[in-house]
Amino acid sequence: MIYSRFGTALALVSKTESAGGQVSVQATAGGAADIHEYNFADLKADNGLAEINAAVGKLPLKVFENKSGRRRKPH
Repeated sequence: MIYSRFGTALALVSKTESAGGQVSVQATAGGAADIHEYNFADLKADNGLAEINAAVGKLPLKVFENKSGRRRKPH
C-alpha cells in the first residue's frame, strides 16, 4: 500500500517526469474522486522504497489535454 507523507492511503493514477529527473505521481486519496499531485519523495509504503519504485514504474505517463481544442497552424 502506498501512502502520502501524512499517512493517507493513495490510489495511484499516473506519473510525470521532468527533464531534471524529478518524478511526481497523480493519485486519489482516501477514496475521494479528486486527483492530487504528490512528489515522489513524499510517498511512503509498507514495504519501503522497493514497493514505491515498483508501483510508480507500472504507472502510465500523465496525458495532457489540449484545452483550446484547436491546433496551432504553422506559418
